[in-house]
Amino acid sequence: MLVGAALAAALVLAPVTAFAADAAGAADPASATATPAEPTLEPSAPVSTGTPDAAASTASPSPSPSAVTGAMNYVVNAEPGAVTTEAASAAVIAAGGTVLETWAEIGVVTARSTVTDFAEKVRASSAVESAGPTRTAAVRTTSAADTGGVQSTGLVEQAVDATTATARATTQAADVADPAEERGWNDQAVHAAEARAVQPGSPDVLVGVLDSGIDATHPDLASQVDPAASVGCSVDGVADTAPAAWAPSPDAATSTREHGTHVAGIIAAADDGRGIVGVAPGVRLASVKVVDADGFIYPEYAVCGYMWAAQQQMDVTNASFFVDPWAAWCSADSDQAPALEAVARAVAWSQHEGVLDVAAAGNAATGAVAVDLAHKTTDSLSPNDTTPQPGRDVSSGCAQLPAEVDGVVTVSSAQQGTGGSIEKSRFSNYGAGVVDLTAPGSAVLSTVPGGGFAALSGTSMAAPHVAGVAALLASVHPDATPAELRDLLARQAGGETPAEYFGAGMVDAFVAVTEDLGRGPVVVAPDGTLRAGAAATLRGTGFVPGETVRAEGDAFDESTSTVADERGRVQLPVRLSPGTAPGPLSFAVVGSSGSSAVVDVEVQEALAGPVITSPAVGARLPSGQAVAVAGTSIDSARVAVTVEPAADVPAPARVAAGVAAESMTVRAEQDGTFRATFTDLAEGDWQVSAVTWTVDDVVSATGPVVLFAVDPLPAPVPGGESGVPAGPGAPPVGPGSAVPAPDALAGGTVSEAGTSGRPLAADPARASSAALAWTGSEPRPVALAALLIVVFGVVGVAVGRRRLVDDGR
Repeated sequence: MLVGAALAAALVLAPVTAFAADAAGAADPASATATPAEPTLEPSAPVSTGTPDAAASTASPSPSPSAVTGAMNYVVNAEPGAVTTEAASAAVIAAGGTVLETWAEIGVVTARSTVTDFAEKVRASSAVESAGPTRTAAVRTTSAADTGGVQSTGLVEQAVDATTATARATTQAADVADPAEERGWNDQAVHAAEARAVQPGSPDVLVGVLDSGIDATHPDLASQVDPAASVGCSVDGVADTAPAAWAPSPDAATSTREHGTHVAGIIAAADDGRGIVGVAPGVRLASVKVVDADGFIYPEYAVCGYMWAAQQQMDVTNASFFVDPWAAWCSADSDQAPALEAVARAVAWSQHEGVLDVAAAGNAATGAVAVDLAHKTTDSLSPNDTTPQPGRDVSSGCAQLPAEVDGVVTVSSAQQGTGGSIEKSRFSNYGAGVVDLTAPGSAVLSTVPGGGFAALSGTSMAAPHVAGVAALLASVHPDATPAELRDLLARQAGGETPAEYFGAGMVDAFVAVTEDLGRGPVVVAPDGTLRAGAAATLRGTGFVPGETVRAEGDAFDESTSTVADERGRVQLPVRLSPGTAPGPLSFAVVGSSGSSAVVDVEVQEALAGPVITSPAVGARLPSGQAVAVAGTSIDSARVAVTVEPAADVPAPARVAAGVAAESMTVRAEQDGTFRATFTDLAEGDWQVSAVTWTVDDVVSATGPVVLFAVDPLPAPVPGGESGVPAGPGAPPVGPGSAVPAPDALAGGTVSEAGTSGRPLAADPARASSAALAWTGSEPRPVALAALLIVVFGVVGVAVGRRRLVDDGR
């Protein structure tokens, strides 16, 4: 990264570390591997990693300010201090310029002049160390959005695809269920929900969003933005605290107008049950607008932003941009070097004042491979405010600002790969020794102006994840220096490789609030909740490496365990019994070496079980025929249907079936209906129940139990009738969508074809119906029984009389 001199050396930037050109053309190795399609991105860091060609040696120099008609802005650098800065300001005036802003702490003066040789005149002053323009185009008095002029591509993001516009249109109402409840991959990848269960962030922590402004009226951000700490720096780099100065520009392009609000939501959108949730919803945000309506971030804007962050004693800043108009600012260029130094001084001062600065690594230009920032060679797309210079040599002493400034945490973008692996996003820049960390940056859902939400991609979306985690670290380590926080971020990261893509690895919010605090084992559930019957993964830290860790308690249907990794971290799969009552629950997670942690969760009610519609409650079905079970569940879900001897019929009245339970798993139709057919049920009293398994592996509670009976076949009736009554149960049906049952279904084991069974625990609560209701609702059997009673009665009377006669009575 760019190496700056120590503050003791007057904050003067040391020469940029030279990078040797990659003679083979350092193409992005990831480009050789097929990856999911990514958006076409705006060129954010248009620097080639190919070998400099002949054009590099003949490329025209930076456009001279003397060739530009109209006013130009400049940075003038002097030795830090009030006296020297005042002398530099006097030199500005003497050379025909106007002082815009002075920063005595770092010895920087910003100025404007229409004098064509202004820079040369100022440099002649003994009070001035360097001076140069901040741009190659004259200062605009109107927005290019209004005039059709050039607009910047320095913001490092772009809409995911054409469907995003539709997504925006359908997500404008902020009073929607919190999409984060479904936990997007970005939230899962950094373990943000688990972190929130421990520490959502302290309101004492302030994060500066150096960007295009924040819409503080957005419902997810209204309570998060601190107006008193917000500022606009996008007009000549002069601080303006008026709310309109730090709000998004209404006449800016959509991508510019949305950018800062989107970044802010990733960092700290409120956890209020609507919209989305940021990584650190408990911290405060400051809108530091450094992007003008045309999308440019000129050096004076960036200097103003970092100096404001220092003045406001911010804890963290996020910069999802590169400083225009040069993709890489070169120390050997007399016009570019002064601005490079001024920005580096401002960043160094912010760190001196306790600010940890985070920046995006940048994106590949449209149609180009990503850039290896450690081996830059040529740049053909800047300056981006006038005509670009083809083949500009940037192989030595050139740096992207602010990503390559010393002390800045530089972030690449990652995406979810096959099987849940982490891959570098196709568009993300990279570089060994430049990239410090990685974070999710592909298709990230966040806030946009007007109360809506949009999914955007870019390293602009990755960096704020790291800024959010840094804010959590600052919350639990309030006395840590920026260097210490930077070290913790790296030490606690996931360690993904290669380092040129991911630095120290994926940033981890949960680890940030649990490790390096001397607190022992900590285990949490995402957002502190578990749903009865749903599979979940508990996250834990602080265990003894290599020990076996398991959850204890009667609430678990089955015991699972895992082994703590080399850093004492665990991911423990669990599933609460579907019968677990909603409300608070505490249980222990213990390690085989004696480690333990108490987990407090809020149990959410289980998914309601299936409803059986056939056979009807109390049905009497004839033996020897198939029993058709039908009902309703969830579309396309698996349904485990179990038929077993009735449990609620009083023992003297029960006719023992003499067989164990029989179970079958079927797949519900798209309308939610299901059916299962059981054959060869013995005569006796039975009950049937069902449980749903959803496609996302949630097990429902057991549905209402239905009691029925299988009656013996009556004796044949003279005249050829079978005497089989027509019971109220549904007629037998074919298996329909039934999945073939596996071996050993007896005993309540439920499985789908080809998979191992999962035993269903007996649920005493499910047999809640009364004993079989013998209601006499079947007239033919009742009439036949009455007739038989009369016949036997008459016969009995006759026999009795015969005996009396025979006895002589």
